[in-house]
Amino acid sequence: MVENDALEFNKETALTVLKKYWGYTSFRFPQEKIIASILSGKDTFALLPTGGGKSICYQLPAMMVEGKVVVISPLVSLMLDQVKSLNSRGIAAKAIHSGLSSDEVDIILDNFVHGPLKLLYISPERIASEVFQVRFYMAKIAFIAVDEAHCISQWGHDFRPSYLQVSLLRELKPEVPLLALTATATPAIVSDVAEQLFLKSPAIFQNSFSRENISFSVVKTDDKNGELLRILSKMKGAAIVYNRSRSGCAKISAFLKENHISSTIYHAGLVHEIREENQKSWMDGKYRVMVATNAFGMGIDKSDVRCVVHVDVPSGIEDYYQEAGRAGRDGLKSYAVALINASDIIEAQKLFENNYPAVPEIKKLYIRLCQYLQVATGSGAGRSFYLDTEDFSQKAKISQQKLGAILKILEKQGWFTFSEAIKSPSRLMVTGRPQDLLGHYPEKDLRGLLLTQLLRMYEGLTVEHVAINLSKIAKALNTDITRIGFVLKVLHQEGMIDYQPTQAYPEIIFLLDRPADGDFKIDEIAYDALKQSASKRLMAMQSYFVSPKCRQVM
Repeated sequence: MVENDALEFNKETALTVLKKYWGYTSFRFPQEKIIASILSGKDTFALLPTGGGKSICYQLPAMMVEGKVVVISPLVSLMLDQVKSLNSRGIAAKAIHSGLSSDEVDIILDNFVHGPLKLLYISPERIASEVFQVRFYMAKIAFIAVDEAHCISQWGHDFRPSYLQVSLLRELKPEVPLLALTATATPAIVSDVAEQLFLKSPAIFQNSFSRENISFSVVKTDDKNGELLRILSKMKGAAIVYNRSRSGCAKISAFLKENHISSTIYHAGLVHEIREENQKSWMDGKYRVMVATNAFGMGIDKSDVRCVVHVDVPSGIEDYYQEAGRAGRDGLKSYAVALINASDIIEAQKLFENNYPAVPEIKKLYIRLCQYLQVATGSGAGRSFYLDTEDFSQKAKISQQKLGAILKILEKQGWFTFSEAIKSPSRLMVTGRPQDLLGHYPEKDLRGLLLTQLLRMYEGLTVEHVAINLSKIAKALNTDITRIGFVLKVLHQEGMIDYQPTQAYPEIIFLLDRPADGDFKIDEIAYDALKQSASKRLMAMQSYFVSPKCRQVM
């Protein structure tokens, strides 16, 4: 039974809520049945393809119940995007993440328990917090939604140990129903997820993963740039081009611009504000093509993408199908094209070996990481650190790609949790008196123009540090973010301002004390099983490229 009493599903009421907040007049199959199931107080499992409308399955029923809804999601960026979207629709939602102070977290939790806050997004790591558990117990919970539920399964390639903490919430409130959602799950994963989440005779709903409006094709070519240009010239509308490397994204985007096709880039190495600006510009149609690594796309809902092109080999069929599925969400004819050549398979195999290094290499990096973070033998459990991955990879003489792979392995082995980077906003304070700054620089000097603009846009700059938005400042001065950031650093060096640029370091929380170097071990059987599973996914991807069978069926 739901804490605020299970509701009888009223389709008319549900459609009214759907129209009021989302502007739609009908549900996609099987959204209506999923919503009716969770509102009836029944544990529910929803398997919907990318673009299938998973989020409405918990956001809409949240607006039909008296109680509150906790949403557990693995990606901070996705949580923040959804919260922003909900707030714009007039729905009270917040996300708790490691970028917030303890006071900010406390205010959000109080609002969730006693105030109007309807949906609370948290990462699975947050569940272990006693502060959160106490407030969760105090709150009137309607149901729990677990997004990307496949992450709780040891058989899933995205397995995250912290997802196992969800069972704690079920122990605290066993009567509260749970809605598990995923876009990727084999029968073995579905069974494992149901077991790990203690689902009680769950209602399972699955929509066809077939996307009949998408045409899948593979083009073998040694001239990928030329073929890409031909495809984009022939097919009109918005497009995404996926490339594995950051430098490759920049080169492809430059090539497209040279050929009069507007494009921008997105990858994890870009400053957060630039990533956001590029994403927004593409979403708004200012750029036709987004050239990106697989860091782009989660939670993106642009309905008019006509074409998705991959220019190298994805790590597996699931990843490829999810990325390709970002085309044609409006149901109109769209295209997913993979451009490959003979060397791509070799490169994919090298990348696989990089992602699954030998056990001694994993041990060596763990020891080096502890030394870098100054974690002494016999200590570390419960301690939190922000890791400058770029600096550490240089000192450890390891590529960022391999570093990321080993950190994921160590997380899966339960040594620590590793969150994605949280970007705090840039902050600034003017250290001199405004009247003393006037006329200090030549009339058209950007330093003077920037100082004047800052004082116009933000109050209290001469009294305290204030959060600033580089994108808005750049737009006001008709220049780009990179140049604004550089000039702010110059002004800081000249003593005109105290500038604190945004920080973007991921957080590591050690779960176990550092053992003596000779005692460090990982579960090699589990590691080998994951490695074999990844190898099978890669082989399936390679088969997709060479098989004469229908690619949609594969």
